[in-house]
Amino acid sequence: MNSTNRGLNRFFILLVGLLLIAAGGAVAVLGAVPAVASQAKSIARQLASGAQPWVADPTVGKASLLVLGIALVALVLIVLLLVFIGRQGHGRSAAALRQGDGAMSTRVDLAIPRALLEEHLSERDELAGLRISAYEVRGTPMLKITARCRRGVSPAEVSTMIGRAVDDLERIIGTDVPTFVQLTGGFRAGSAMRSQVA
Repeated sequence: MNSTNRGLNRFFILLVGLLLIAAGGAVAVLGAVPAVASQAKSIARQLASGAQPWVADPTVGKASLLVLGIALVALVLIVLLLVFIGRQGHGRSAAALRQGDGAMSTRVDLAIPRALLEEHLSERDELAGLRISAYEVRGTPMLKITARCRRGVSPAEVSTMIGRAVDDLERIIGTDVPTFVQLTGGFRAGSAMRSQVA
């Protein structure tokens, strides 16, 4: 329900997973094969002794290609993470409905459907909690209703009850309102989470 690129998320998770598997495999090989462990120690000593002059005189001319490559990869990762962080949370919207383009457009603020639906549903004994928000999905505002059901309440009955409330809202506004309904059982309830798009 936000604008995060799903493919980029999966690629990032795959990359982190592969790096962790490689690191775990390297640690296992170092612990299991003594020859590899001694070779790694000698390489680490050589790198430590070779790094001292570069650290003492940190100019680009003295840096090796490996160090510059590592710095470039780190810089690219930092930029990608900043872009990823900047894109988070952009799915939320203050508008529950928007129709038309340009000068002849109509926008219904989230406060209107929130007030109408809360008035209709907040006093119901079947619900332990209700949260109403709006998100932009592919450029179109969509209402999200998250209802926490009490123990022993049928999710089908709650879904029908919320569907009737959304129908009443659509009659008042005069147009269809794209709606995503999420039913949860809370920590004490035995029912699992259900989702429905209307």
